[in-house]
Amino acid sequence: MPDESQPLVAGDAAVRRRLFRYLAPYRGRFTVAILAMIAYGATDGVLPFIIKRVLDDIFGRRDTNLLYVLPIFLVIFAIFRAIVGFTQQYISASIGLSIVSDIRNEVNARLLSLSDSFFGSRSTGSLISRVMNDTLLVRLTLTEAMASILRDSIRVCALVIAAIYLDPVLGAIAFIGVPLAILPIVKFGKRVRGLSKVGQEVSAGLTGTLQETIVGNRVVKAFGMEQYEQQKFASENDKLTKTLIKAEKYGALSQPTNEVIASCAIALVILYGGLTVINGVRTQGAFLAFIVALFLMYEPLKKLGRVNATMQMGLGAAERIFEILDLSSEVKEHSAAVDLRRGPLSVEYAQVFFTYPVSTRPESEPQDAEGLPALADICLKIAPGQTLALVGMSGGGKSSIASLLPRFYDPQAGEIRINGRDIREYSLASLRASIAIVSQHTFLFNETVFHNIAYGDFNASEEQVIAAATAANAHAFIAKLPRGYQTVIGEQGLSLSGGERQRIAIARALLRNSPILILDEATAALDSESERSVQQAIDTLVDGRTVLVIAHRLATIRRAHAIAVINRGRVVEVGTHEMLLERGGEYARLYRIQFEGELGPQRVQAL
Repeated sequence: MPDESQPLVAGDAAVRRRLFRYLAPYRGRFTVAILAMIAYGATDGVLPFIIKRVLDDIFGRRDTNLLYVLPIFLVIFAIFRAIVGFTQQYISASIGLSIVSDIRNEVNARLLSLSDSFFGSRSTGSLISRVMNDTLLVRLTLTEAMASILRDSIRVCALVIAAIYLDPVLGAIAFIGVPLAILPIVKFGKRVRGLSKVGQEVSAGLTGTLQETIVGNRVVKAFGMEQYEQQKFASENDKLTKTLIKAEKYGALSQPTNEVIASCAIALVILYGGLTVINGVRTQGAFLAFIVALFLMYEPLKKLGRVNATMQMGLGAAERIFEILDLSSEVKEHSAAVDLRRGPLSVEYAQVFFTYPVSTRPESEPQDAEGLPALADICLKIAPGQTLALVGMSGGGKSSIASLLPRFYDPQAGEIRINGRDIREYSLASLRASIAIVSQHTFLFNETVFHNIAYGDFNASEEQVIAAATAANAHAFIAKLPRGYQTVIGEQGLSLSGGERQRIAIARALLRNSPILILDEATAALDSESERSVQQAIDTLVDGRTVLVIAHRLATIRRAHAIAVINRGRVVEVGTHEMLLERGGEYARLYRIQFEGELGPQRVQAL
């Protein structure tokens, strides 16, 4: 299976075969649908013979017995046709919707398994479009288009057999144009497929633009960019509309082209058949029955002309879906992975080198024009129950170091060890269960407060959730919410303040009770009062845990057992707060810069 940067591209035949595999779980129901389609299509061949009987026998020979029998037969025939028509349509639709559900589940599962580098190079809108829109187009190919091909082909075959049986000579004249009708179907279908795939890409971009403006609506309003965003959306929307109009043009061209070809054949049939009726070669009933068969063929032939365009759209969408399904995570689990047991855990970075893929490098992380790694020769140790703080200028590589521990990425060289063992030898589930993360940009779900705190442990009792919230200094403000712990906090928890969101995140980490904790600038964006409350919660959270802290505010990490200064992806100093100040190196320089701005140079000298 290719990695995240190398999606598999398959040919038409391979795409079709792969799509048909999704029918396998429903083969029994699909067989019933096919039998119903055959029965439904075959009934069309009966209609010309009914017409012939009415005209020749009832009206021509005045057969009164047939006059009483035929209406009863017509009612029974209509009921049978209605039953098989409903059966094939309902079962096909239910199978199609079930397959859409199966594919969406599979794509979602694949997305959840991919590493951070994948999401760094794709837009959210594009991924949502593949899960929601492309799967619907695949349904058109798998069930609706296939059902139409089976049903309408059988209808055409039944009517062709009936027409030839009624009059072989007229049949030969009528069907001489069939090969000519196939050419525009194939030609226009290829154009529709190409345009459909482009349309899906543009639609994904439009979805992404809309998603950004909805989520970032405050930023848009704050900077007065409503007009810009409106024009940006209108431009993408116009591009999508033009692409879809082109696809519709080629899809619509096949139908009138076939109509012209069909009209020529029908004209010849009427000319030749009319002359033979006038000359007494054939009866009016036989001729009109043949004409009815010919006109009945018009509808299924028209549908078959359209269905190729539909199938091509579905195949284009299937290719986009398979591009996702054929990816595998760059972070792979060892075949003999073992579970990481709970308990006191040590962490060690041993000569770690790491480079981001160019397309996924975060803007905040180091980026060297000469292609140097984001992290180089990182050697750090954290003893069980101790705290290591990472400090340094923005973009130095601190977050990269933290991201490697839960294996959001894997280093290109070196090892990260927990209790002396390479973390790649542990199962991903047990490794990540042993790590809790509280970051500056807290993500909360559009769910209740209870749901957000219990996320990751939905078996937790109400008492445990309240205890975690209390320890995180969150219970007091939660109790004042309209429905307490059952209050829905909105998308990303925007109905709460920054400090309140952080305390819910800390409560979530407390409830998880993981032995390793990563604090990624957890108080950086808070005001002094909120920071005080959050810091008290953090003091409770770090107790007895192995902690990796990333902090810009150096006052918050004075009590760390060790402080590592990171600069341009390298460790330049390690020591305690006092040791590093005495050394007068990079840490002392950062300390002076920060506290001279806050306290003034004279007070810094006195510290």
